[in-house]
Amino acid sequence: MGASGPVRRLLAIALVGAIASASGLGCGDGGEGRDGAETASEGKPDPGGSAGDDVYDEVPAAALRERPWEVVSKKGETYLANVFYADASQNEQIMPWALDGRTMIDRLVYPTLGNPNLYVKADAEDELVMVLRIEPDAFDHLKPSRAPEGGDSPLKAVTLTEDGDNGFSFLLVARSERAAAESSTTQLPRAGVFRIAPTKVLESPEPADMPAALAKRKTLRFVFDRAAMANVPPGLYDARFEVRKNGALFANVYEYQYNAVRVFDAERDEYTAINVTDTQVAIGAEYKAFTADKLDDFVDAVNAETDAAVKNAAFITFNGDLHNGGSPGSVRQRIVAKTYADEAKRVVGALKRLNFPIFLTAGNHDGYAAVGHVPSLVKTVDEKVGDSLKKVIEEQNNLAWPDYSWDAFAAFLDDTLATPGGRHTDIFEGTFERRAGETFSASFKEVARRDRNVILYDGFYQWQKTYGPLYTSWTFGKNRYVSMNSFELRQHRRTGWGMYTVNYGGAVSKPQLEWLDRELTRGKLAGQDLVVLMHHDPRGGHKGQDLGYYSPMIEFRGIAQSTLNYIFSSALVPAVCKQPNWSLSVDERESCLHDGLQEWMGPDALDKDGPGFFLSGVELLKRFVKSAHARTMVLGHVHFNSLEVLQSGDVLIPNRLSMDPATQSANASIEAANPVRRLAWEDRLVPEAPGAWRFAAPGMPSLANDVETSLAPGSFDRWRSDLDTMLRAATPPSMTTLSAPQGGPRELAILRFTSGADLASQKYEGSSMYGYAALHVTKQTGAARINRMTFFKHDGAAETFRKIDTVDVDRTKSIAARAPSNPVDQLFEW
Repeated sequence: MGASGPVRRLLAIALVGAIASASGLGCGDGGEGRDGAETASEGKPDPGGSAGDDVYDEVPAAALRERPWEVVSKKGETYLANVFYADASQNEQIMPWALDGRTMIDRLVYPTLGNPNLYVKADAEDELVMVLRIEPDAFDHLKPSRAPEGGDSPLKAVTLTEDGDNGFSFLLVARSERAAAESSTTQLPRAGVFRIAPTKVLESPEPADMPAALAKRKTLRFVFDRAAMANVPPGLYDARFEVRKNGALFANVYEYQYNAVRVFDAERDEYTAINVTDTQVAIGAEYKAFTADKLDDFVDAVNAETDAAVKNAAFITFNGDLHNGGSPGSVRQRIVAKTYADEAKRVVGALKRLNFPIFLTAGNHDGYAAVGHVPSLVKTVDEKVGDSLKKVIEEQNNLAWPDYSWDAFAAFLDDTLATPGGRHTDIFEGTFERRAGETFSASFKEVARRDRNVILYDGFYQWQKTYGPLYTSWTFGKNRYVSMNSFELRQHRRTGWGMYTVNYGGAVSKPQLEWLDRELTRGKLAGQDLVVLMHHDPRGGHKGQDLGYYSPMIEFRGIAQSTLNYIFSSALVPAVCKQPNWSLSVDERESCLHDGLQEWMGPDALDKDGPGFFLSGVELLKRFVKSAHARTMVLGHVHFNSLEVLQSGDVLIPNRLSMDPATQSANASIEAANPVRRLAWEDRLVPEAPGAWRFAAPGMPSLANDVETSLAPGSFDRWRSDLDTMLRAATPPSMTTLSAPQGGPRELAILRFTSGADLASQKYEGSSMYGYAALHVTKQTGAARINRMTFFKHDGAAETFRKIDTVDVDRTKSIAARAPSNPVDQLFEW
């Protein structure tokens, strides 16, 4: 149990006192060897390094086939881009991801709370598919036999020996029956619970090069066609599966997913969807009123809303930062170690009450990680109250790191004292180095446990075990929705302590880009209009300005004394301990939260298969240049509503970054606005001459960590100069502007939405503009696409949301984000 509110406040004050009296830096302040952190030298660009314009044409039909680690629907939707995402072996961390002892996702990997299925009864070709990752001995008693599915399918058809007392059981549960149906002891079916029988059972192939760790479970997909779904009325359902033997639940093999399936009578070309983003749910006493409580308000409001655009919406989309990954005052070991699981418990409690399915997209706050290097002053304060990281870990059950021992963990921490962000390992998440490819041997390279980081926690592991995969796609009407993970940095680039880390801008891997190429091609072949959802703006900059500026990746160096002093004395304690409510301005809050200060990151030096640098934001934008049917990009991250429409010939990204001295100075300030990132910068910079700076060599002394003074703008000249060169190489002229491959008209609408929490960067009629929006998909301009938005604002007095206005998206002309004629800019105040 955590400390009570008054006790937490006293501990915060005690920590401030400790900071005031202590000396020395935190545990992560030693030197480290050179790696990708010193980003100017990592990016020694090859002027000929740009991929040619022809690389991003549509994928050949033969290459569209399902990979052995994927599940792709008959409609070409990627239900699962990696069926192993929830395997325990791919989510190894010390802290458990279970919520109140229950693992939310284990065997039933599709559909899930954050990756639901939309089933349409009127579509004779539609299918509901449920995907299991299950041990063979869990169904050996059903005597499975296998045969080729037929045709060119690599799948095997599975025949099971089942009767009334033995077999798999799949149920769709009406919300009214949830309380009873989610219990493992409930006798089912009952009224409101629909048992559905699969039309066929298919098993995924296991090629000879499949890693042994992934072959411990089988991937089974249970397919329910129109006849199987005939008796299920339209509505929103939970999904449950179980295995029975001799009439009883077998070895507790069952799983329950909230709001996993929505059944429609018919699909509609014109419809509405709800969009909410950046809820940043935090549970810290000083922050939950601004975040977690507002998520509850949102759920209550959309469930009760009578406006047709909301009441009749087909589903909800989300653009990232579901979690906060901590709160400003959450630095104690006990709180930090349990943050994601505790936040997830609050999130699930809210989302399962929704009357709509929700498709969740990940953001940076959802993916912070820690290897367990505790700031020394935090450790000192915890010792005063008899607490420690060892004690926190030993109190937990179901530790997710196999064969865990404190001695082994302590040895790892000793081994990584100089690199508190962890070993520099080429892993995004899981246990494999990943490459784009069509075979396991090409795409999965297992990394031995001894060579990996021992992860205390990883927010993406909590995500995968609670909500679903990190990227996916679905279709509805004439639209294809592609949800991307735009915080796909390598694991050691996402590390920090609580919500304090150094890299929080966007990036995508080559395997995800290769997957996107296939999604774009499938959409084109199907004549679908594409909506791409992600958290960050791949054009770089910050808050829609200074496009083309990509923040360099640097290393987490720990949390120093002056940083903690800033966090508590300057930003947190006056608010928590001296005022009944947090009355800081949004700008003051964001100086601590660092949202919107980075849009996209520069190249990662660990990317060895390329010209020495890889600007993933530019590579992603190339897909939009070549794909005229990708007409809408929906983003979050910056906590404001905005609208941009680009036409053929409009600048998408500059191949040369022009910054006047004032802008350069502003970017230098932004780089240092997060005090933890600033510390990392200072370890990389030493004075060379008055007004001139260079990157420090390993072992060089760092600057004094004074967070109240600004770094000289010249500190970043070298990085920006190298960035200029990289942009020229990576963005040939044909890729700097939006164009249609075959000429003719072309448009790209870029929609950004404010925070669903009280963290907005805008105002409406003088008060904070936070809320949600309804997206109207209509046929105003040819194919059905998002052509209208209705905005809803939180009403603080009523703790609900009220309709503000409806704005049309004019796709026939260029609209700049802050142009006087922009209808969204006219509506809200900056």
